[in-house]
Amino acid sequence: MNAVEHLTTRLPPEAVRRLAAMRVGRFDSPGLLGTIAARPRVLDNDQAIEHVIARWGDDLCGLLNALTRGELAALATALRVDVAAGARSWELRAKLWDAGAALERGGVDVGRGVQPAPVVLGGHLVVQAAPRGLFPPSEVYPRHVPAPADPRPPVDEPETVDDLLAAADAAIGVRLGARGRDKGAWGMRAQALLGVRETGDEPDWQGDVEIKTVPIALDPSGLWRVVEDPAIAMVGEGVIAKLQRTLWLARATISRRDGDEGAGDSDDATIVSWYLLDWDADIARLARRYLHDRPKGPAGTLARGKYLGKRFFAECGLLATLNGQL
Repeated sequence: MNAVEHLTTRLPPEAVRRLAAMRVGRFDSPGLLGTIAARPRVLDNDQAIEHVIARWGDDLCGLLNALTRGELAALATALRVDVAAGARSWELRAKLWDAGAALERGGVDVGRGVQPAPVVLGGHLVVQAAPRGLFPPSEVYPRHVPAPADPRPPVDEPETVDDLLAAADAAIGVRLGARGRDKGAWGMRAQALLGVRETGDEPDWQGDVEIKTVPIALDPSGLWRVVEDPAIAMVGEGVIAKLQRTLWLARATISRRDGDEGAGDSDDATIVSWYLLDWDADIARLARRYLHDRPKGPAGTLARGKYLGKRFFAECGLLATLNGQL
């Protein structure tokens, strides 16, 4: 049985109509545009149910993430899901996902590869895709914030990919210092730790590997999440060339403590891990979905940059390299 179909029919009619009227978001599947465009201006309850199922039929997490706390509580009551009084939205979502997943399994035990369980990030359910690129091993997941390390950049630019990744290993734990006003300062310092110079339009290392930092932070759930869409290139530059082979440096902001050098200045940052991702058909699909442009520069600028939406990093496998495959 399809869980979304079953859950939708148990929602209050006003909740179903609200969901059916929701606009398609920037990063929703492009295939939804035709479905929403064909929607009548006024829907009866049966029509609203059809549109909700058409939109979220294969995305139980998406449906639950779209529901308000009151709607989640009403659904839990309708399904007789045991939840604590005063349960928060994310707790309700997790419980309802368990109920929906059990319904779809039909009492049969299946592996995580068949029915991957979501994690909770920012109060919402997120499915972490399995890693598809290289990354450093870890004995503990989620990864710990690494202990401070001394900078040991190579004297010369790395000659091979193995040398480049060895330099990335050595950069883990190095404190990058206060950022200042330049939002790109931490990225440039991280790249310098790898012994690679900024090249402009060409991928940074030998025209083959682009080096990018992606900002991460620990969620209240204890898992890592991406906190900001990273900039890829200015509009008009070769954005796809920069994503053909990308070395992502996962960068976490850390607060300076009393007694630390520079205490009282702005926050510091460090590299937690890295992820080498190669372009393929799946990454191309994700890039088309999550690349977007917006102003880049000081207030009032007319310049626009290309950015990669945060959800890309759950679907390309990077989050699983930080949190483990739960």
